[in-house]
Amino acid sequence: MMNHFRFLSLSGIIASLIAMSSCANTTTPTVDPNASPNSLNSSVSTATDNMSKIDINDASDSDLKKLAIKLNIPELPEKIKENRPYKDINELAVKEVISPQQLDFVKNDITVAKPSPSPEEEEEDN
Repeated sequence: MMNHFRFLSLSGIIASLIAMSSCANTTTPTVDPNASPNSLNSSVSTATDNMSKIDINDASDSDLKKLAIKLNIPELPEKIKENRPYKDINELAVKEVISPQQLDFVKNDITVAKPSPSPEEEEEDN
């Protein structure tokens, strides 16, 4: 009798958990019925690319800390700032700021906008 009660209790708990997980907050994207399919795809990809990527040349400390947490490298923000500017994201590995494997792990999260000139380049221009 006690085993049946345990089984029924566990079954009830599992069923409750499944029911609660299916009630998770989901949102349905809204679409403009007059928009062309091509404009929808391009606007979605552009918005997500620009919003989610961190520009390693001028990212704030809080953005760089997000990368540090993802890679579990507490000193990463300082290392990134010390080795600026970057011409492309591969320079993080070339300058040995992170390993090639770590770069591969975060390559979709980072970008490089037009690099700011290094102090040496600024002196050459003057």
